[in-house]
Amino acid sequence: MEFRGSSAYDQKDFFTNYMKRRNRIDSPNTTIEGPVIYELIGDVQNKSILDLGCGDASFGKELLNQGAAFYTSPL
Repeated sequence: MEFRGSSAYDQKDFFTNYMKRRNRIDSPNTTIEGPVIYELIGDVQNKSILDLGCGDASFGKELLNQGAAFYTSPL
C-alpha cells in the first residue's frame, strides 16, 4: 500500500509504525529538532503557548513541566 499526504496518518499500519519511530529516544525529533525549538522559544515560565505544529502534544507536557502557564494544541 502506498501512503501519500496527510491521510497516511489515518491508516493504522502507517500510524503505528510512525509512532514507534517517533517515540524512540534517538528519533530526529528528539535529538535534532527538540534542542533547536527550545533555543528558539527561550524561557516559557508563566507564558501561554499555542502549538500549531503536529504531534501528540507531548511537547506541551514538557513546556508545562518547565513552568508554562497554559498550553493549547489543535489535538
